[in-house]
Amino acid sequence: MTLQVDFEHFVAAIQRHLSTKFVYVCQHESRTLLTAADPEKAFVIVSSTRTSAEDAHATLKEAGLETAEGMWRNDVGSYGESFDGFPFIAAVSYDSEDEMPGVWVDAYPEMPTQAMVLKALFDEFRQTGEVGEVSFEEFVRQANPNVVIVSPTEVASFLDAKSETPCP
Repeated sequence: MTLQVDFEHFVAAIQRHLSTKFVYVCQHESRTLLTAADPEKAFVIVSSTRTSAEDAHATLKEAGLETAEGMWRNDVGSYGESFDGFPFIAAVSYDSEDEMPGVWVDAYPEMPTQAMVLKALFDEFRQTGEVGEVSFEEFVRQANPNVVIVSPTEVASFLDAKSETPCP
């Protein structure tokens, strides 16, 4: 079982759920991954931060924890899932006046609905003058959009797939 928490709650989660005071710290791309575990219970607490590994080590040591380079992993997959800072990515392909379809991309801190994404696209196109005085419904009919929303978990797995080895 894996508990994923924000970095600012990581120490408290360890104190609440684990008897260990040991944390593995691993720099991965632009993030630092933190894991603490009770291997007998197959329980791992995971966090991520944009601070450097050095700063993470220092913060954790100040909180009374021991640290080392490394990372607990399990068979469930990557720990790049839903870390703070990974947005939901929305992409919309649509019929355009050009020979090729148009593509519009945006990012969201929370899971958007397809309707929210299309409304944001419509509003942006209205503001920039790319769409004239048409209703939202008519815009959707004419654009024939296809909306894809990529979750933070999927974003992280795409990043992990590009990395040879996330951590030692």
